Order: sequence, then structure tokens, then C-alpha cells
Amino acid sequence: MAIDEIVGDSIDRAINVEMRFRVGLPRGVTYPLYEAARKKQKKPLTWLAAKLLKDSIKPGDNVFVITGAGTPPGLPAGETDGPPGAAAIARAIEFGLGGKPILISEERNMPAVIKSTEAAGLAVYDEALFKQRRSCAMAINFPLGDAAGKKAAAALIKKYKPAAMVFIEKVGPNTKGIYHSIMGTPRTPDKIASAYHLAEQAKTAGVPTIGIGDGGNEIGCGVIKEAVSEIQPFGKDCGCPCHGGVGTVTECDVLVFAAVSNWGAYGIAAALAGHLGDREILHDEATELRIVQASVDGGAMDGAYSRLIPYVDGTSDKMQAALITMLHQIIENGLKEYDRGF
Repeated sequence: MAIDEIVGDSIDRAINVEMRFRVGLPRGVTYPLYEAARKKQKKPLTWLAAKLLKDSIKPGDNVFVITGAGTPPGLPAGETDGPPGAAAIARAIEFGLGGKPILISEERNMPAVIKSTEAAGLAVYDEALFKQRRSCAMAINFPLGDAAGKKAAAALIKKYKPAAMVFIEKVGPNTKGIYHSIMGTPRTPDKIASAYHLAEQAKTAGVPTIGIGDGGNEIGCGVIKEAVSEIQPFGKDCGCPCHGGVGTVTECDVLVFAAVSNWGAYGIAAALAGHLGDREILHDEATELRIVQASVDGGAMDGAYSRLIPYVDGTSDKMQAALITMLHQIIENGLKEYDRGF
């Protein structure tokens, strides 16, 4: 196995350590679903995603970064899994490739998305300043409802001509057109942004897409829909009136599966750092702590506890920072191998 694949494989393994917590949450499914994604795509997932970004984005190109999970009343301003990952990807795209990140989410989730991105070091401006400045991002609210989502997707692609799209912890519909939590709770299109239309229309427009998920109900996980049906407890039958299962049918060009979706985003940033030979593309531990707290300050709650605490899927902010430490070590030692001529 080549050095780049060894590094990518190590990153993939680091971000798939299962430890998230919630009473009743399916356990023992993370690695089997990762293995299904790896078997389908052949190469390390984070490395494939980083390569797609590197090959697709030129300085000044717009890149859509789409996130936002959770619905009222339980998670009225979203959850902490998603906004920090979007911030890390936006930062990596701008710092590493000179791309211009455009953050897309429901209006209710946007405070957490913006605050997380600003904590990562990117100012979030309106369109006028976004066009004039470097090292910044822009935020766009995506409407609720399927028809509105389809119309908005077409308009956004036409106007901004994105070079790539990255979906992070963004739920997609099942075979019946219904969205679900991983526990089988249904969410009708009028309660959520139908961002899957961006992924579907990207295919027609020739825009490459990356999906990041941790359960099988997120945009991109249509790549492994059969595995989700077999492995997730509510995969075949969600238990709600639609009986269509929790897995989404929406695919992306590359699926990055992780134990926590934010971790998948961090893994892509780490792999991009390896591709470009620049360790700084992945943010550091202190920045990670600021990002997680910023998402909470924006109203995002931990999805496991439904509380305004700096946790992500039941894992502490210290755990998030520790993962950043591990990823930096993997990349640093991998780059040393390159420096030695391996």
C-alpha cells in the first residue's frame, strides 16, 4: 500500500472509533457501515474526498458547504454535530485551496453555523463584501419544503456556479420521500430544508459532491443504502407510517462515513493537509475548543443530551480536541515519510 493510502487509512480509522452516547442509540453499527462505504469506494474515504476537492477547486471558486441537523422542539437551533464540521471544511477550503466557502443551512441553524465558522478564523460577510475580500465566507438560508428547496437549489447553482459541494450531517429522504432521525422519527419536508435537491441538481450541472454522515440517513449515504437497510436497526422499517426505513437514497460522488459527522469533516481537512503538504490546513486543538463552544453559543445543542453543553453526540469537547491531536500526528508523521523520499 502506498504511503498516501496508509495515511488515509489511518485517518479513516481514527474518525470511526465508536463512542457516541445516547440511551437507545444503535451501537456496533459504525464500523460495519464504514466498511461498506470503503468496499464500495475502494480507497480511504477521507483521502478520496480531499483529492476531489484538490482536483476541483481553483483559487476564487465558490464552494457550497451544506449542514444543519435537528428540528424543533427538541433541537430548535440545530445540534453541535454539523456546524463545527462545516467550519473546519470552510477553513480548509479557503486556507488550503483559496476557494470561497458559501455556507448553506436552515435559518434556525445559521447562528451556530456562522459562529462556528468565525471561531475557525473565517469572517462571514454579506454578498457584497464576500465578493471583494479573501479569507471569508458567506451564509445563505435555505428554505423549508420540497418545492421551495428544488427552486432554491436551481437558483443557487445558476447564480454561484459552485466548483464543489460538501454536505455535512444533512439528512436526506428515504425511498418514500420522508426524512428520519436514526431512531426512526419521521420529519416531513415542511419541517426541514430539502437540500438533497442541491446534490441531485449537482449531477446534472457536473458539480462534484461529497457527503459526510454517521448513521445512514444523511445526504451521501445513498451510496450504501443496502448496507444501511441491513445494519441499522431501523434501516429496513423506520416504524413510522411510511415504513420506508431511515436510510437515504441520495448519493454523492464521495461518501465519507464517520462515527461523528464532524469527525469526517476533520478527517477530510487532515487528508487535504497531507495532499498539499501543509499541516496548518487542519485547525489546532485550541481552535477546536473555540469552535465547539461557539456552536453552543449559537444555540446548537448536543444531539445526545439535547442540552446547551460543549458536547458532540455525547462526547466531550476534550474528546474533539484529542481527535485533532491524533489527526495532526498522523499527518505530521506521514509528511515526514514523504520528506524522506518514500
